[in-house]
Amino acid sequence: MSLGERIRQLRAERGLQQRQLAEKADLTPSMVSQIESGRLTPSLHTLGKVAAALGVSIAALFDQEPQGRVQVTRKKAYPVVSFDGVGEKWAVLGAGLFQGKVRAVVSTLPPRAVGVRTDTVVIEPGQMKLFYVIDGKVVLLYNGERHVLEAGDSAYLDGGTPHGWENLGAKTAKALWVILG
Repeated sequence: MSLGERIRQLRAERGLQQRQLAEKADLTPSMVSQIESGRLTPSLHTLGKVAAALGVSIAALFDQEPQGRVQVTRKKAYPVVSFDGVGEKWAVLGAGLFQGKVRAVVSTLPPRAVGVRTDTVVIEPGQMKLFYVIDGKVVLLYNGERHVLEAGDSAYLDGGTPHGWENLGAKTAKALWVILG
């Protein structure tokens, strides 16, 4: 189920029309329609508004019930979120959901861009992260330090310490972020 389909499902369960959800979330009905149809990639801020209007957590917008023992999610079905003022986009992996929290994303960052800061995406000190560069040459910014990494390189870090990343290249960079524990 896509992100838009999940939002539509939750809206229908609550007996809301798109216009009513838009009013509750302080969005336009057109924006809600575009999100539900998959024509618009919502920012994390917008997802927060939609989740609050539906009375659920942001993670609940991504939850899917595994059918049997394995849940396969096709690349085209990954929910994608963006961040206001930043070119970074996250594809939330189907297997990246655990106990109601987003646990794994494939993040893309435009050429020569800076990714989202950790104060935007809160994680508890002591929660470890794995950062794996899939494509490109990037700088991992960690607690004031700069670490240059290329495709195939990885870093293991305390997610509660200030961190982020920059794309050094002329092409879009891609990385896998996994929250462990």
